[in-house]
Amino acid sequence: MMKKVIKLNLDDLFLYLGVEGGVFLVIQIIIGCVMYFGRPGTSVAVACVVYPIVGGFTALAAGVSHVGVNFEQALRFGQTRKRALALTLGLCAFEAAFALALGGLLALAERFLCVPLWARLAGMNGWVMGGSGVMEFAAPPGYDAPITGKVFENMAGELVPVPEKSLIVESFTLDWYWWLLIFAVAVTGGIIVGALIQRFGSKGGWIIWGICFAPMILTQIFPRQIFNSAALMVPLLVLIFAAGLLWSIWSLLHAVVRA
Repeated sequence: MMKKVIKLNLDDLFLYLGVEGGVFLVIQIIIGCVMYFGRPGTSVAVACVVYPIVGGFTALAAGVSHVGVNFEQALRFGQTRKRALALTLGLCAFEAAFALALGGLLALAERFLCVPLWARLAGMNGWVMGGSGVMEFAAPPGYDAPITGKVFENMAGELVPVPEKSLIVESFTLDWYWWLLIFAVAVTGGIIVGALIQRFGSKGGWIIWGICFAPMILTQIFPRQIFNSAALMVPLLVLIFAAGLLWSIWSLLHAVVRA
């Protein structure tokens, strides 16, 4: 049954291709124009940060629609609430995984196809990936005398001289656990928001609005240091998401079948 549901919703994959592919093209066109007309000595590679986040938000929005459409359609066609919920969760997880996989492929495309093109457009003979841009007069740890001239931080964290006629590409990446976090937030967030709208209708939108603006109000009431404490905020956010997911599952398992 899960395969049939995925097959019926394969058209949704074009949404991810369009959104992530569109962002990819816009970023590459902008960077390409900067390289060609500005001829800078440095550039940035943001694929490993931007594309998974864009894919995660797209999957979250799609998850909301799946709860409102696929879940209710499954109930109307005689599926039990447990089965309909399981199918909806499976579909959301599949599409979130596809979105992140597509983000990874676009990151590889930028790394191996676009970066060499940037170097050509900038009039450079080659390119080097680094952890920073070009710096002047930087002092490495453990040395009293600073390095003079242009240096950059390589991927190993060492300060080395800038090669001749080479484009220095500063790379921004996400650690592996961020990809898992984006996947979890996309799936659970879509289910939570979808469940709110499914149960409360248009009033659910006001509830979501209140949840989004609550942090802005709370920061004005409580000391800002509280919200800067990762030891406090991370467990609190995990608890809120877990409570929201449990409520969403309970709500969907007791959903009213609309005619």
